[in-house]
Amino acid sequence: MNSLISTALLACSLSLDAQIAATLDRLPDRSIEIKVRNNSAVTSTAFAVKIDHVSAKRDAPLIVFLDPDTIYVDTAMDTTLRPLHPNQEHTLQPQLRSRRGGPTPLAQDLSARAKAILYLDAVDLSEHTITTAGVFADGTTTGDSALLTRLMLRRSNMLLAVEMTLETLSDAGRRNVSPAQLIGQFKKLADSARRGYLPPEQRVGLNLYQSMIGKLMNLPDPKDGSPFPPSEFVEQETAALRKQRVALLESQPSLFSSADTRADRF
Repeated sequence: MNSLISTALLACSLSLDAQIAATLDRLPDRSIEIKVRNNSAVTSTAFAVKIDHVSAKRDAPLIVFLDPDTIYVDTAMDTTLRPLHPNQEHTLQPQLRSRRGGPTPLAQDLSARAKAILYLDAVDLSEHTITTAGVFADGTTTGDSALLTRLMLRRSNMLLAVEMTLETLSDAGRRNVSPAQLIGQFKKLADSARRGYLPPEQRVGLNLYQSMIGKLMNLPDPKDGSPFPPSEFVEQETAALRKQRVALLESQPSLFSSADTRADRF
C-alpha cells in the first residue's frame, strides 16, 4: 500500500513548484485527468502542457501511455475560453495510445467497457513526466522555453490565417467571384495548411479554412446579378474575423517582440 501511495505521489508531484503546475490524477472510476493550476498572483491567459512517456515495460502484454501531443489552452486563439485566474484549476482528459509489448494478445471477447478499464489500468503514471509553460495577462511568461516558443508560434500562424481569410473574403466581396472560384481559393489555403511536414503549430489555420469552406458551400446559389458571397455574409464573417485579429494583435507578450526574439536566435 505504501509503495502505491509513493508511486502516486511521484506521478502527481511533477512541476508542483511551477507558476503553472500540472499534475496527473487517477480518479475513482479509473479515468485519468490532467489538473492545471495557476500558482501565480496574475491571471494566466494561455498555457501549454506536454506529457512524455519516459520508459516502457517491454515484457508487458500491453503497453498503454498518455498521448504525447501538446495540449494548448489559449484565450487569444479561442475567445470562448476563460482565463485561468490565480489559484484556479483547469482539468483536461488526456487521450491514450497503446502498443503490444509482448506475445499475449488482447482478449477479443471483452466488452468495450472492460477493454476501456483494461487500457486505463495499464497506464503507469509514474512513467510520465509533465512539462508546462504559461503566459500571463501582464505579458510575463513561465515554464519551458521551447513550449513557450511553440505557443507564440501558434498564435502567429493563427493571426496569419485570420488575415488571409479576411483578405480573401473581402476581396471576393468586392469582385463578386463565382462560388466555385472562392471555395477553390479556400481549398488551396487548407491544402497548404495540412501539409504533413509542417508542425502542428503551423497548421492551426486549417480549421478556420475548412469552416469557411463549409459556410460558403451552405450558401444558396446566387441569382442572376446578385453578388457572391452575399454582402450580409461578408459583413458578418469579416466582423468576427476582425475581432479575432484584434485579440491576437493585442495579446501579451506582443507577437512582434516574440518574433524579434525568435529571429535573434538565428
